[in-house]
Amino acid sequence: MKIFFCVLLLVVAPIQEFKEECKEMIQSAIDALHRQDHIESLELLTNAQNLAYKNDWHEELFLALNNKGANYYQLSDYGEALENYMAAYDVAVDHLEPRREMVVLNNVGILYFEEENYIEAKNYFSKAFTIATEYNETVKIGIYGINLGLVNNKLGKLDQAYQNLEIAFPLLQEERNILLQGQYALAENYYLKGDTEKATQLLFKLVSELENTNLLEHQSESYLLLSKIYYEEGDLRSAIYYGLEAKNCNASLETQEKIYEQLSLYNYALRNFTEARVYRDSVIILKDSLFSVKSRNQFEGNRVKFNIKRYEKELQDNDLEFKAERKVFYILICSFGLLLLLSIWAWRMSITKYKQSKIISERDQKIKMLELENQLESKNRKLTVRALNIASRNELLKEVLQNIKEYGDLSNNKDLNKLVFQLKAHLKNETGWDDFLIHFEKANYGFLKTLKEKHPSLNTNDIRFVSYLYMNLSIKEIATMLNITPDACRKRKERIRKKMGLTNTSNLYDYLSKMK
Repeated sequence: MKIFFCVLLLVVAPIQEFKEECKEMIQSAIDALHRQDHIESLELLTNAQNLAYKNDWHEELFLALNNKGANYYQLSDYGEALENYMAAYDVAVDHLEPRREMVVLNNVGILYFEEENYIEAKNYFSKAFTIATEYNETVKIGIYGINLGLVNNKLGKLDQAYQNLEIAFPLLQEERNILLQGQYALAENYYLKGDTEKATQLLFKLVSELENTNLLEHQSESYLLLSKIYYEEGDLRSAIYYGLEAKNCNASLETQEKIYEQLSLYNYALRNFTEARVYRDSVIILKDSLFSVKSRNQFEGNRVKFNIKRYEKELQDNDLEFKAERKVFYILICSFGLLLLLSIWAWRMSITKYKQSKIISERDQKIKMLELENQLESKNRKLTVRALNIASRNELLKEVLQNIKEYGDLSNNKDLNKLVFQLKAHLKNETGWDDFLIHFEKANYGFLKTLKEKHPSLNTNDIRFVSYLYMNLSIKEIATMLNITPDACRKRKERIRKKMGLTNTSNLYDYLSKMK
């Protein structure tokens, strides 16, 4: 069996190009992306991309390229992200359904939005929105509608933005987090239109709901927008209060930079020059931090791209090795088949031998049990004979005593009186009981110990009586052995039953026979 499993591993190892394996690889890469382990994620996606490309697996190729773009997006390498998104877009257009196309169009739109190229962002969001509408993808229509609302706010097309949001909200009632983002876009729309009262009401409602979510960025932006509204209305202290609330949300460095700029402006207006200078210094520090982070991300992206290039070279080398191993594969398949047959034959033989040995073992066990039972039965028979001999002897002695008593003038015959006394003493002698007890314990090992443990209230005479009962002797035989009347014997049995807590004397023997 060991040889079988070793050969099985050698045969299965070269078989790498399976679609399920490719899907699992992509899923592992997505998990690594969520952990922000970009090197592992990109290596897995590159391997999956090569497998999918080689085998014309279009769905898997699309997923690999799209998620590679997501990795580079998180690394702030928007150029590389856009290149992978566009490659995924080509695969979707040429080989897949439009639903895949709209996903990548939305991703490209997000890239342009982050780059503040709002015209291009709107173009891609609009295409994704149109496809989602054609296929009645309600949730996607809502998401892309909110994206259009945000970008139209930035472009100053506030009526269009409002219409986009009106379409989106009814479709996102089950998507609470996305709906909250859309409400922020609506509050921003009110603010840009100059309707600060509606904007303020919506923002107060929004920040209370955002407290129970992990949307810290939107919570911070909501407080910051409230702060701007109060500043424009001349309420500088409220503006500073909500600016500090925005700062406490631990938002991104970009948002924190905007917050510190606003707080510096508000404090300067209140002539709190020291506070204003502190916040202005914080803005400078944050800009340096942003530059450092982006530089690190850019460096990380370049390092990942270098590792990916190296990994692609390793994949090419592995591909050459795989082609060489394929020649050996068919030989291994034949060997595997032969070894499999031999293993099955050996397994069946071992099963047969095991069954035979088990049958023999069971028979030997039964024979030993029968021998033990025969030995025990033989000992009990001898013990019963011994007990009955004692009973016969006692009965004989009683008969002799009775005959002697029938002689007249017994009181004047000293020799005869002496003989009667000796016979009575012999009937009361307990040495026979001690010998009997030794033989009983040998034949029924453990019975007396169990009896004493379960019923410690039994005295020596009770145990003697119970031992005779255990041997299934009759009341008459027990009465003779104990030198008492049968009625006295029955009364003793009743008394012992009560001591043992049994309800009926008829089941006393059954109880004793099961005790051991």
